[in-house]
Amino acid sequence: MTTGQPATTAPALTVPGFGANLYRQLRDRAVIESAVVAVVLIGVSYVIALAAGWVQTLNWLEVFAVVTSFSCTYLCVKQRRLNYPIGAISTAAYAVLFWQQELMASALLNAYLTPALVYGWFRWRADEQTRPVGFVALRWWPAYIAVTALAYFGASALVKALGGQMAPTDAAILIGTMLAQFLLDNKRIETWAVWAVVNVAAIYTYFEAGLPLAGFQYVFFLGNTLYGAYSWRQSMAAQRAKVAA
Repeated sequence: MTTGQPATTAPALTVPGFGANLYRQLRDRAVIESAVVAVVLIGVSYVIALAAGWVQTLNWLEVFAVVTSFSCTYLCVKQRRLNYPIGAISTAAYAVLFWQQELMASALLNAYLTPALVYGWFRWRADEQTRPVGFVALRWWPAYIAVTALAYFGASALVKALGGQMAPTDAAILIGTMLAQFLLDNKRIETWAVWAVVNVAAIYTYFEAGLPLAGFQYVFFLGNTLYGAYSWRQSMAAQRAKVAA
């Protein structure tokens, strides 16, 4: 029996604009994988730290900073733009953590990176039209070095103005991270070699500062530079094959 009225259906749930894009990115398999990887690695790090006697109590700010940083790094390798907002959250947490530990250079570096990640967000573009991976052209190296030098001297002056001191490893982390992040923002494969140097300096610095979870994180990051370089080279090969087809 019918009533003569047309059948109706409930309207589909839609999220306009930025919300729709964010919702789609959060459902991306790589994003889910990044969360799983982050939880597993922080768990492994904490178990090892407890067994080795590096920690007696859990610093939840350190845990949060490390977990979000693991997730961000995985998404960088997978070339997902969502790494930038997650990275901004992580660097903000690290800035507070390092300030509490009186690691002035590291605190200021992360405070600098938090807004600087906005540049990378726009440079990478949306995942569907993402910037291709490439090498740094020789003519662009002076620009990369100049920008890094300006950022370093600015940060160094600020550290001194605040009464802090910069150890050699702090300086290496500061210079290396600024250069590596600038290369990453422009999707230049040399970023992974620079990150490897940064990771070695960070492992020593953060273990010495009594931040074993942060230090152990950089052990994983050091291994990740190999995976990142391999993955991005595969992306470059796929790009060349697509152009040649």
